[in-house]
Amino acid sequence: MMFLRVLPIAVFTLVLLLVSAGRWDVPWFFVYAALMWASAGLIYTRAPRELVKERMKPPADRDAQSRRIALPLMVAHYVLAGLDVRFVWSSVPLSIRLVGLALVASAMSLVGWTLLENPFASSAVRTQEDRGQRVIQTGPYALVRHPMYLGVFLFCLGSGLALGSWWSVLPLVTILPVFVRRTLLEDRMLQAELVGYRAYAEKVRWRVLPGLF
Repeated sequence: MMFLRVLPIAVFTLVLLLVSAGRWDVPWFFVYAALMWASAGLIYTRAPRELVKERMKPPADRDAQSRRIALPLMVAHYVLAGLDVRFVWSSVPLSIRLVGLALVASAMSLVGWTLLENPFASSAVRTQEDRGQRVIQTGPYALVRHPMYLGVFLFCLGSGLALGSWWSVLPLVTILPVFVRRTLLEDRMLQAELVGYRAYAEKVRWRVLPGLF
């Protein structure tokens, strides 16, 4: 069932890539879309039903602005990747494309691990008193406080390479500051409102990137 629910997103991504490219014989685009679809379907199939409901339609979001900024940048990312194929603006070696696919797969794996470990991993910036939210300190949360955003970082590093387009990386570079801001906002909120989070933050020092941020 969840594979069917996430299929339209994968199909939309693939169509956006192929229409921008002006051709249908781009196997890397099909591999990329299949990876995203299979990963998302598997993640949501294994995730708790209440968490899936929360992520699909959260009741509130204190940082809805980030979504409004990130969505057109993601569309621009895929359009540029397609246009790059059409006009041959850049060339990415096979080995680098494989590295890109590995990074995207790693990002999706980390997202899956995070969702399985944290039943309160909402897609919105909010505290969840309605769901009895508590601090999660196990799994990836023993390494960084916001592993989901580490997954975003890995995706931004790998997606353009996996699609074979250097130019398509530019919108993703622009997305990164958006998620840095979102991370800071969410972390301040949790420290102020979630019982036990401040002590957890003293124990796990890094928000997203160990040794850096």
